Amino acid sequence: MTKRGEPATPKNLSELRSMIAARSVIFPDQVESVVRKALAEPELIAFGSTYSVAAACSVSQTTVVRLAGLLGFASFGELRTLFREHLCDRIGRMPHFGDSSS
Repeated sequence: MTKRGEPATPKNLSELRSMIAARSVIFPDQVESVVRKALAEPELIAFGSTYSVAAACSVSQTTVVRLAGLLGFASFGELRTLFREHLCDRIGRMPHFGDSSS
């Protein structure tokens, strides 16, 4: 990854997308393919293992772990937590069946 300064670890997926759009973080090709797939399918990281993510992206498990490190996370588990929180927030914003305010 090429850095302009030291980018902060993203707090949510919106921040991660902003970092990528601002080009404050640039990934090597294989890592970028994992990022693209993860942003398109956040459940892949949220519920996956390094093995399952690597298989889905046709990369090595090391590449998946490297992504977490490049973003400033101490482990893949921390990156997975970011994606899980995103999905929980998204579910929390969905209208509930039978909700009279919908």
